Amino acid sequence: MRSKKVISAVLAAAIMTTMAFASCGDSSSKSDASGSASSTADSTTAVQTSEATAKDLQATADKLKDSLDDAVKATMTQFDESRIEKMIGVKKDLYKKAVCYVDASGASAHEIDCFEANDENAAKEIETALKARIESQKKAFESYVPAEMDKLNNPVLVVDGSYVFMCLSNNNDKAKEILG
Repeated sequence: MRSKKVISAVLAAAIMTTMAFASCGDSSSKSDASGSASSTADSTTAVQTSEATAKDLQATADKLKDSLDDAVKATMTQFDESRIEKMIGVKKDLYKKAVCYVDASGASAHEIDCFEANDENAAKEIETALKARIESQKKAFESYVPAEMDKLNNPVLVVDGSYVFMCLSNNNDKAKEILG
């Protein structure tokens, strides 16, 4: 019984620490989607997706999440609309549906973002916001955890009509396969 209490206390402390780290960050750089985002375009992997794959955002996001290592999957948390806007920089009025998983530990840049935009123009704005997110994460991780730069320098970012997908992982080949 005592070991259950200890484990519960450790988990509670880990969750509180995770939430504290997740709330840190420069929200102004996340919401400024017009600035340095264009520098990411050259490093973004373009992939074409089919409308059939994109329609079920939750299933697509879950497949991408399942392609991650078990240790990484365990740290991924799904964001709600308010966290999507605050942390990722995508405003709610740009999309109909969204499923976003982010590494809650704060120790890695793993992220999965799947959006059904209101229209193709909104999809372009979401793409711009995600590029700004990548740039913001690069600044955060370059000195914090430099090993994460591989993910950030080679993201899978896909726009297909009104659907936008981003996957930051060590398994881009699998992400491309799932998306396309």
